[in-house]
Amino acid sequence: MKVAFWSNIRKKGGVSTNMVCIAAVSAIAGIGRSVLLENHYNVNNLNGMLLSQEKIAMLHETGQYYNKYGIEYILKRLYTGTASEQLIRKASIPLLYSSIYYLPQSYIVNREVFDYEFELAHKDLFQSLESISDMVFIDTESRGNASSVQILEEADLVVVNIDQDKEDWDDYFENYASMLEKSVFLIGRYEKENPFNLELIQKQYHIPRGKMAVIPYNIDLHIAANEGRMIPFLNRNYLKSSRAENEYLMGEVKRAVIMLKENMTYLGKPDMMRRFGKN
Repeated sequence: MKVAFWSNIRKKGGVSTNMVCIAAVSAIAGIGRSVLLENHYNVNNLNGMLLSQEKIAMLHETGQYYNKYGIEYILKRLYTGTASEQLIRKASIPLLYSSIYYLPQSYIVNREVFDYEFELAHKDLFQSLESISDMVFIDTESRGNASSVQILEEADLVVVNIDQDKEDWDDYFENYASMLEKSVFLIGRYEKENPFNLELIQKQYHIPRGKMAVIPYNIDLHIAANEGRMIPFLNRNYLKSSRAENEYLMGEVKRAVIMLKENMTYLGKPDMMRRFGKN
């Protein structure tokens, strides 16, 4: 199942952080294996949240990162008809005992070339990634470039990440309501003291409670993301947290995972419904 994590706003929705939280806790809970990838290039790339500086440095050694790893290499192989499941696994970085695969991007990037290659091979890419995972999570750039448009069209489910700014919610419902049927909502960096809270948003925009969740702002999570330690942080706090703030965070992330699972079951293909169906 293809799940696009996206926001109608830039930098405030917490898209990347939210996606890693959902993927990691889903894996720890035994819900399913996932592949993580992204179609944007900036300082907030997934590798900075998932990988230590030592690992990143190793991948960036002369030529190796581009030639042996990454989505660009896979796209080239796919549209020439030479990709395979084995190649997909080799090009991905296994995390959390191989319950998560991260398909990194190259540090050699041409936006136009990437969009062109993605257009040619994205259907084969998604099919290949779904063959080695239960869920394909795509960190999708907010700007309407060609690859983002294709990802949002192809996605089985769109996770819309928005903050607690009323103008941003108004913007979504004024300009992107066409995606509403296959969308769920994550309020990123959530602060329960903010008057524009979950209950008010739900009531004002008539969103079913089963299609909304929050990821609270948490300083420890923020630090872990900056240091490439998000997965160890979430794994360590999954069963029991030493601080009340982390206990609150983990409780809300677990609720978000359940919300996502239920919506994937509802929207999913028959095999996904069997896989994620309630016991």
